[in-house]
Amino acid sequence: IGHFVEAQILEAIGVDFIDESEVLTPADHVYHIDKKNFKTPFVCGARDLGEALRRIAEGAAMIRTKGEAGTGDISQAVTHLRTIMADISRIASMREDELYVAAKDLQVDYELLKYVHDKEKLPVLNFSAGGVATPADAALMRQLGAEGVFVGSGVFKSTEPEKRARAIVQAVANFNDAHALLDVSRNLGEAMVGINMDDLDKSFAGR
Repeated sequence: IGHFVEAQILEAIGVDFIDESEVLTPADHVYHIDKKNFKTPFVCGARDLGEALRRIAEGAAMIRTKGEAGTGDISQAVTHLRTIMADISRIASMREDELYVAAKDLQVDYELLKYVHDKEKLPVLNFSAGGVATPADAALMRQLGAEGVFVGSGVFKSTEPEKRARAIVQAVANFNDAHALLDVSRNLGEAMVGINMDDLDKSFAGR
């Protein structure tokens, strides 16, 4: 977070996307990168609507809910996605004059909040991340309102990474079809060994 020189180097390499991530130690505890200064798109984490819209105002091209990466515990991703979706529903039900107060309270740009009010969604794609380890996890996040998922350890710490990756892709595409989800969940080997959130010495989702 905030390390704009690392971002400059990544852009020079030619990466497709930059993740301004809380999983690594933040370089700046106050300021995020001004993403509008880069041509490479950024994805940023958020736990609520205010965080999401502030990151979008800085230039984020995609938002992901901040689950707890590397744990196989989906609970934090569920909590934060539910929070964002509830915030969106609350804003969508407001009168226009109430939006000015809400924008001030959330410390966000009024026009971005007005977009959420009118469209009932974020101005950019909203993915879920952290703890997604099974096709069922991926489908759960889609049914709760995520437009996609990020998966890392859930694939690479399983016994059959390629099979599990393909299955999760299929689950995202067929998230409302229980029979399709059953089919893609078969013969995937063992999932990653989960870590309960309560057993962590440090939570990265809170950064």
